[in-house]
Amino acid sequence: MIQYDIIMEKLRRNPLKNITLLKMLTAYHQVMDSYLIQQKDNWGILLLLPADAFGYDLRTYPDADTIVLMDYNSLEVLPALIERLPKNTRLVFKLQEEPSILGLSELYPLHKVRRFYSYSAKPGMIFTSDGDTVLSEQLDERLLPLWAANGYSREEIMHYFEAGAFSVSLFEGNIPLSTCFVFRNEEQIWEIGGVHTAEEGRRQGLAQRVVRTALFHTLQRGYVPRYQVQDTNVPSIRLAESLGLQLAVKLTHWINYIEQPI
Repeated sequence: MIQYDIIMEKLRRNPLKNITLLKMLTAYHQVMDSYLIQQKDNWGILLLLPADAFGYDLRTYPDADTIVLMDYNSLEVLPALIERLPKNTRLVFKLQEEPSILGLSELYPLHKVRRFYSYSAKPGMIFTSDGDTVLSEQLDERLLPLWAANGYSREEIMHYFEAGAFSVSLFEGNIPLSTCFVFRNEEQIWEIGGVHTAEEGRRQGLAQRVVRTALFHTLQRGYVPRYQVQDTNVPSIRLAESLGLQLAVKLTHWINYIEQPI
């Protein structure tokens, strides 16, 4: 537990950069192998998570064995981290630092498969609340089909709301047109997810209104907002940029095996 506390303390020095590591370590430390390397003033952290522990990884990387996450304050510790990687196994590397690839690629034939951008509000930014939106701290069953279209299961949504999540939505009568929900990711960082607009409500700026309002309520509660988007989702990137959000970190997924068709 002492090592766990030390690792968490180091990762929390830059929580937005390390949000994926913090989230996974908090939720799955009991099934995760974690390593802390100390070399004088330099340190490195390696987290190894079974690929079937997290629903997203199980769905996205069904052929993988282990998810690899790491952070360090110097490239000098990278060889020591690499030495602790499992051999002869199918790995998914989730890396925030591009220089990591130079050291890893000498030993592993890595293939880039996905990249995600994390945006957040700049210090001092102010957002306004849209008066037509509906804020709910309870799970609204009407919104489940829209969130399911983004890949969220009912169980995931229920878990988030049990932990304090809230939703922001726009309706026409009893029909939801656009929605998102905000959930606790780690400590003070709360994620704006599940952004989805029904077909009949698209190209009207509804998503921007619900996300802007979600940002307002997130900041009002004293949380740090995070808005994550895959780099191929151009409309969502434009949405983040239109709201003035700042790119905080790029997280790239690499695999050392050939993906099989699902």
